[in-house]
Amino acid sequence: MRFALIDQAKEQLPIQRMCDVLGVSQSGYFAWKDRPACRRQREDLVLLAHARSSFALSNVTYGSPRMTRELQDIARDWGFAVGRRRTARLMRENDLRARQKRRFKRTTDSEHSWPVAPNIIDQDLPPPGRTRSGVSISPTSGRGRDGFAWPSSSTCFRAASLAGLLVIACTAGWRSLLCKRLSP
Repeated sequence: MRFALIDQAKEQLPIQRMCDVLGVSQSGYFAWKDRPACRRQREDLVLLAHARSSFALSNVTYGSPRMTRELQDIARDWGFAVGRRRTARLMRENDLRARQKRRFKRTTDSEHSWPVAPNIIDQDLPPPGRTRSGVSISPTSGRGRDGFAWPSSSTCFRAASLAGLLVIACTAGWRSLLCKRLSP
């Protein structure tokens, strides 16, 4: 830990002075610097490379438990062990943090004191047949020469009003225009 601190600050301060302040020898620092990485550090570098690629492929959603399972498959091929704490340490040291799931936010307030709109979808509609206006309210008013069934004007009206759209009344003229277009 002391040698790593010296290595980080060697640009700002002389190495000899930092070694004196921290109570280590210069030869110890240079021996540490020239020493090759130990087996565990080499394994960590291999795991970290795989962890970064898996993390990116998961769209930044893998936390340490899931990443551990991913790395265990890889580590088995290389012949070394990976645990959850080791994976968590590697992810923490390299700033690999999973994106948190959004909290559920309730957007409907059923306890409000404002007036409630009437439920027009759950209304009782009259049975199919003729109404007072003489317009049929059966699902289809008739068939063209080619067998095409067109909706009745009240069916169009009902569908438009149920959908909450701007209601444009379907008239008999619309039906005759449709039949003219469909006829050969």
